[in-house]
Amino acid sequence: MIAPKNAPSFLFASVLLASFAACNATPGKPEAAPFVGDVQRLADLQPGDIAVAPVRNQTGIEEVPVAALREGFSEALVKRLYSPLSSAYVDSNWVESSFRGTPGPDALLVVAMTEWDTSRLFSTGKVTGAAEVVLFEGGSTTGTPLWSVHRSATVELGDASGNPPRPSESLLPRAAELFATQILSDLPTRDPVRAHP
Repeated sequence: MIAPKNAPSFLFASVLLASFAACNATPGKPEAAPFVGDVQRLADLQPGDIAVAPVRNQTGIEEVPVAALREGFSEALVKRLYSPLSSAYVDSNWVESSFRGTPGPDALLVVAMTEWDTSRLFSTGKVTGAAEVVLFEGGSTTGTPLWSVHRSATVELGDASGNPPRPSESLLPRAAELFATQILSDLPTRDPVRAHP
């Protein structure tokens, strides 16, 4: 797939994400097995430094905590032994939906939120969301797609007895972190030893 010469990069990323979802997600069931991209290249590359792009809100609602979700995905990458670059550093080098700084990152994580529902947060402690995620080689969406997924997840923030959580400023960041951890649960864990033989 080639982006039109004058089309914004974000449009290309959107089309690419949509095509991955359409070809690989079972209708009505985005938690289906991921489109795994070039997993051999991912295994060979063992990317370390990851630029996490600003999270795109495609839900149609405004109340999506995109900043918290971005940090949640960064934390989820750390758990899988990757090294996400700081959001401030990525933003300072972010031009037309690509990382243009030097040196560039090993890979770029692009996240598009397609669902985010907190309507049951204070009744059952549950938050449901869905996302399309692509990990590209290098710092641009023109790089090789190494791994991608279109998945939904429900996180529970109640206590051990099943009681809903008390109102707190930490609830949405916690929901975002738990959600991102579930979404990236099938991303192969980085092998630092293989990365530096």
